[in-house]
Amino acid sequence: MVDKKLIFNGVTGKQEEVDFTEAEQTIYDAEVKTWNDEKPTRQLANIREIRNQKLSETDYLAMSDNTMSDEIKTYRQSMRDIPQDYSEADYDDLLARDEQGNLTHTVWSKP
Repeated sequence: MVDKKLIFNGVTGKQEEVDFTEAEQTIYDAEVKTWNDEKPTRQLANIREIRNQKLSETDYLAMSDNTMSDEIKTYRQSMRDIPQDYSEADYDDLLARDEQGNLTHTVWSKP
C-alpha cells in the first residue's frame, strides 16, 4: 500500500506530495512519534531560554551597589521557580504569544 504525504522539502523550502512505501511509512510514523514525544523537552528548553533572558534583563539590579525592591526580588525568584512551579500541561500557556509576538502569560510580566 502506498500513502501520499505532504512533507516539507528542506532543500527547496517547499511542501511536496510524495508516495510512501510501507517501509517509508513506518519510518515516517516513528519520526513523527519521536518528534511529538520530545515536544515537552523542546518547550522546556524554550521556557528556560526565555526565563534566563528575563533574569539577565534584571541582573544589573542585583549589583552590590544597588538595593533591589521586594517586587523585583519576588519577580526574579518566580523566574527561577518556573521549572518546578509549572508542569508539562502548562507549557503551551507559558509559551503563548499575542498577535505581536509578545508572551501573554502573567509570569513573564516584569513589575
